[in-house]
Amino acid sequence: MDEVKYNCGNDCYGLSHNPDTKIYIFVFNNRYFEKYCDKCSNKFKHEDKWCNSCQMNNIKNNFTKWTSGNEKIDDFIREEQLKYDGKGAIFEWIQYNEFTNIKEIGDNCSTIAIWKDGPLIYKKLIKKSHEVVCLKYLFNSLYITSELLNEVELHLKKVDDDDFWIKGYGISQNPDTKIYILVFNENYFNYCCDKCNNNGIEKIDNFIREKQLKYNGNGPMFEWIPYNNFINIEKIKKDVFTAIWKDGPLYHSKTEGKYKRKINEKILLKNMYDSQNANSFLNKITFLIKESYGISKNPKTLDFILVLRLRYYCEYCGKRHDNKFEIDNKSCILCQTNHENEKINGLIQEMRLNTDYYSTKNYLFEWIPYDQFYNISYIAKGGFGKIYKAIWKSGLLCYDRGYSNNWKRKPNTKVALKCLNNSQYITDEFINAVKVHSHQETKYILDLYGISQDPETKNYIIVLQYAESGNLRDYLEKNDKNFDWFSGLKVLNNIFDGLNEIHQNGMIHRDFHIGNILFTKIEEIYYKSNENHYNAFISDMGLCRKVDDVNETNVYGVLPYVAPEVLRGCSYAQSADIYSFGMIMYVIATGRQPFADCAHDSILAIKLCNGIRPEINEQIAPKIYIDLMKRCWDPNPDNRPLTIYLKEMIELFHNSLNQNFKEKEQQHYEIEKQFNETQECRKKSLLSVKNSQLTIHPQAVYTSRLLNPFIENLSKYNNIDNNTVEIIGFTNL
Repeated sequence: MDEVKYNCGNDCYGLSHNPDTKIYIFVFNNRYFEKYCDKCSNKFKHEDKWCNSCQMNNIKNNFTKWTSGNEKIDDFIREEQLKYDGKGAIFEWIQYNEFTNIKEIGDNCSTIAIWKDGPLIYKKLIKKSHEVVCLKYLFNSLYITSELLNEVELHLKKVDDDDFWIKGYGISQNPDTKIYILVFNENYFNYCCDKCNNNGIEKIDNFIREKQLKYNGNGPMFEWIPYNNFINIEKIKKDVFTAIWKDGPLYHSKTEGKYKRKINEKILLKNMYDSQNANSFLNKITFLIKESYGISKNPKTLDFILVLRLRYYCEYCGKRHDNKFEIDNKSCILCQTNHENEKINGLIQEMRLNTDYYSTKNYLFEWIPYDQFYNISYIAKGGFGKIYKAIWKSGLLCYDRGYSNNWKRKPNTKVALKCLNNSQYITDEFINAVKVHSHQETKYILDLYGISQDPETKNYIIVLQYAESGNLRDYLEKNDKNFDWFSGLKVLNNIFDGLNEIHQNGMIHRDFHIGNILFTKIEEIYYKSNENHYNAFISDMGLCRKVDDVNETNVYGVLPYVAPEVLRGCSYAQSADIYSFGMIMYVIATGRQPFADCAHDSILAIKLCNGIRPEINEQIAPKIYIDLMKRCWDPNPDNRPLTIYLKEMIELFHNSLNQNFKEKEQQHYEIEKQFNETQECRKKSLLSVKNSQLTIHPQAVYTSRLLNPFIENLSKYNNIDNNTVEIIGFTNL
């Protein structure tokens, strides 16, 4: 009854009743629908009969039906459309082929045309076809930037403020020149003609006067600068020169209350070639005005010149500074590399060019003087050098993507120093060992911060992210009591994510063993307790190569982890890394190093080539795990699982034991049961390994080394299905 009372009025004639549906019906005069939306039945809040919610939904639903081909332009137009209040036409993307009868109107930046479909007006969003429009060409719009879009928005607002009858209809683009176009109604024609002045010099004068009238005493005054006031002009690239401005910029001294010049100021001259036309020139310099002192003109070429403040540009290459770090250092990042060695210089520049400021690894690779390190202490000896930990005083240089958007140092950064033996001379191998890290964008590969050099030995040093929890062997010793199957599979999943990223980038690790799996501790705060968790990282990318760049005779690595076909002299392939991963699976399951009870010599190499593999108690690991591990060990590399299959299986194992995984199917529960059935036996086995302190054979070596002395007599025996090799000239068997 409340609804009946609410609807009773001058426009309501009465009630009726449908005998079939038993539904009561209000009977209204036609005038009723002039006050209410025919879609949602809500009463209009405006006299212009605009239902904001329905029309906004119409606009939003239409978002997917058009695109300019540029995401920034699309976002800009959508924002304008969402501001629409029902007055005038909706701002939109307009296809260029919608315009006919295009005619120039005085200057070369505006034309009039007929828009075939016409603007979209608010009443039921109907098109007003064959509308006369004015096209404003944005000659500086080949590259869409946020500054350009801000300028467009200001231009639309300025026109709207100047004359209520001038309206912006949308944006278009000439498909041939790629120049973007602002589309206005016909009234813009009169506006454009009133503002137009064909005298180029007069336009420049008026532009400068306008800037000077707006001067508020902050910074230098914008002015016309005679070309003969520049001395020591030096070209640094095609259109950019450095020079000394004799008179210098004009500042207002607030303390003295008068204007003063800063004489002999070093400045940057940007030649605007083919800019004799004032309109074209002013369009080009729109976004550079805030960084400039004024305008000049080359008396020979008659081209206009923008005089730029060197503070915002690199004086060595003319590149505009991207951040505060470059401004403070008075040169761009690329030009800050000035190492005496050309190869080092080239390496640092290439690494910096590959820096992705939007990736997770948004730090800057750099040359780090050795005296920047303190508290240097020895950690271990590797196959190709010694590893130290240290504190880097000034610290890692990172790009802050937050509010500051510039480079900041993290003082006292913990780092690992990998000192390479006999590396006094820069070799291609050393360069490759460093460059390969620039291809990796995964959080499971150890970060490379830079390079340094020991001043005494002259050996070069690779500066890496410090992994405070050691390698996988150290991790197992510290966490043996808590290293259940779920923990093991989590580690294995981390490791494989890193390996998969290497393979996805077309690379091969070539030295994959548990000594190159490092751990860092992360703090994860749960509801009532803090628990220590660890991330696994792949390190030692020094031997990593492209798939098509592995034809080398030397074989390096840890013998039990090297694939048999590599021992026989065949080239490395990604399948060799899969073999090594199978050995890591063995360590995760058993807590033991493979073949720790025998010498790592030519005899073991023969056994590996003949198909001998580590033994595993089937009570400590489920059959599905053991089968996958043995497939990785297959003597025929073609029979080893592909990376994508291995990734699916490791994730399947991990998700099956992950109690937070919400999408479990029957298969997950069956796999979980298999792992749980082996849990106790595996736990006892891991404890027995620790308690018995099994003696490792004195000739079992688990650091990378040159293996050629142990495999040089193995022939390239390609009939790998026999699991045998021909033995030639062994005298010590």
